[in-house]
Amino acid sequence: MKFKYKAISISGVEQVGKIEAGSRKRAIELLQKHKLVIISIEEIKELISFKFLSSFFHRVSNKKIVIFSKELSILLMAGVSLAESLKIQYDQEENPYFKEQIFKISNMVEDGVPFSTALSKFPNIFSDFFVNIVKSGEASGKMQESLLHLSDYIEKQYLLTSKVKSALMYPAIILGGFALVGIGMMAFVVPQLIGIFEGSDQELPLPTKILIFVSDFMQHNIILIAIGLCVLGYIIKKYVQTSKGRSRIDVLVLKIPQFSPIFKKFYVARFAENLSMLISSGIPIINALQISGDVVGNSVYRKIIYNSVDEVKIGGSIAYSFERSDQLPVLVPKMIRVGEKTGKLDLVLNDIAKFYTKEVDIAIDRLTAIIEPIMIFVLGGAVAILVASILMPIYQMTTMI
Repeated sequence: MKFKYKAISISGVEQVGKIEAGSRKRAIELLQKHKLVIISIEEIKELISFKFLSSFFHRVSNKKIVIFSKELSILLMAGVSLAESLKIQYDQEENPYFKEQIFKISNMVEDGVPFSTALSKFPNIFSDFFVNIVKSGEASGKMQESLLHLSDYIEKQYLLTSKVKSALMYPAIILGGFALVGIGMMAFVVPQLIGIFEGSDQELPLPTKILIFVSDFMQHNIILIAIGLCVLGYIIKKYVQTSKGRSRIDVLVLKIPQFSPIFKKFYVARFAENLSMLISSGIPIINALQISGDVVGNSVYRKIIYNSVDEVKIGGSIAYSFERSDQLPVLVPKMIRVGEKTGKLDLVLNDIAKFYTKEVDIAIDRLTAIIEPIMIFVLGGAVAILVASILMPIYQMTTMI
């Protein structure tokens, strides 16, 4: 059950929010634990469709998680208890959904539930990787350090992922913009010229005929085209959400010319940094590999990592398993073998992560520099064909006069 409440904090600030509890009485108890003076509280009646729509917008950005981890770490270092630190986080959080989840976590911690266990109840916000690092911090008594490392890690991963996405978004936005301009011309400009062309007795050039055909087809079938695109988008989305579809997309991503090397280096850097942090936090190697496989973000690399888990279980080495894969640079298994022999695997993995992160940055900068002139050339050619298709018959008409 969800309740909407209005209350006043001990500092005299009025607060309005939502809380989930088994009953109205329990909701009041939870609010009073946070030293709130309740003005009003009432149950929220939600329609099923509204729940579906609201769940779509329940997103907590990586930036929020970074801030949450850093501030919580600072508060713990200052000697503030975990429960009190969570209350402070709750009071200052602006995202209503995240605020509600922090409230629930805080209540669980006050009831004696371990912090890592409370976090694990919200897998859409806190990954298995995050939970296990916190769990290791609880076991070692270094919670604040674990949270600080987590915030730095999430921030670096966010920046790296953003850079890769930006490289992909640039050509997509340019081509999308050109497509919109083309559709606009087909819908509004070309129809105005068709009457002029049809009024003349001259034979129209082939590009112009094609342009008129496309424009005419779009005008008479616009609703059908829109429905078809929506259905196609829905089918693709559903297919990608299946394990088979996701696997095929992951394989395809690693075969795209120019982008394939970037993605391979990106996944290697992510895996190496994940595993390095988990090992240095005291997570057993098999568990660390399984968690790294779960969060690597590509089914091809997940399978490679899971194979190494099977190898380690029978007393083998990670390097031996990795040497049999053609998706990993030769340098990676060689360096891992050195780390396994010297007992400094976490340090070696950290070096691998740093090296390939820099490689991704360099590759993206180089690719962006190449893409810009290519896109200008492609768009220039497309515009030239479009303009020529319109101007050629007009030029022929003027020469005949």
